[in-house]
Amino acid sequence: MSTTTAARHTHEAGLATRRGDSPRGTTRTRRYATKAIWRTLQGEGAWAGRAAVFVRFAGCNMWSGEAAHRDRDAVRTGAACPLWCDTDFRKRGSVKLSAADLLAEVLQAADANPADPVRFVVLTGGEPLLQADAALIEALHDADFEVATETNGTVTLAQAFTSKDGTLVPPDWVVCSPKLPAERLVLEWMDELKLVVPDYHPADYGTFAERLRTHPVAGRPRRYQWLQPEDSARRVEATRLAVSLAQQHPAWRVSVQTHKMLGVD
Repeated sequence: MSTTTAARHTHEAGLATRRGDSPRGTTRTRRYATKAIWRTLQGEGAWAGRAAVFVRFAGCNMWSGEAAHRDRDAVRTGAACPLWCDTDFRKRGSVKLSAADLLAEVLQAADANPADPVRFVVLTGGEPLLQADAALIEALHDADFEVATETNGTVTLAQAFTSKDGTLVPPDWVVCSPKLPAERLVLEWMDELKLVVPDYHPADYGTFAERLRTHPVAGRPRRYQWLQPEDSARRVEATRLAVSLAQQHPAWRVSVQTHKMLGVD
């Protein structure tokens, strides 16, 4: 078992131990099926190396998370990710938390150093937009957190983050790693677009990339467009292809999973 895999199991077991018997409250209380909450470093993209609290939600609309379903779900969804995804987002072992309980867990992880607490939280999965909502974003914002989320682009921000009064309360930073063809994606905008190579190529997502918000860097508007080598038996091939594609398409940059290099989860 790798260091990062062992750490992941520790995070999950710790959350289940602390919160597995939490009272359910009223039937109208929204609860989020949560796999793990832990303090770490963002390992990818524009914020690589930044201290963060990760919240991993259970569930995904591309794959059940069960190894026996990889081929079945790849055919069912038309996505390549069930064949190589290495994340455990299965509902088994998850804990259902209210927004208040989830925030309490995030604060506990974030305030490990009270003199300089972390105030950056990343909502991930699975597919976090199946559960994350405006109420959770508001709770995190009220606690002074900057909120990022990672999504596959199959759920609209309006669908996920429209409050009861009709106000859109989105995360501060949105990363999209699509697993379906561009014409099947509904995400309205994003701050980063990450294509996992070799299954996903810039030529197939040119129009979708126009939904990226621009950010000023060195006085010019820039888009964060990444090519990330798949971490699998094809890693050498994928890395070579990512480098080649970045040279052919200079608007795209190669992203690596620095957290794996550093041995953190």
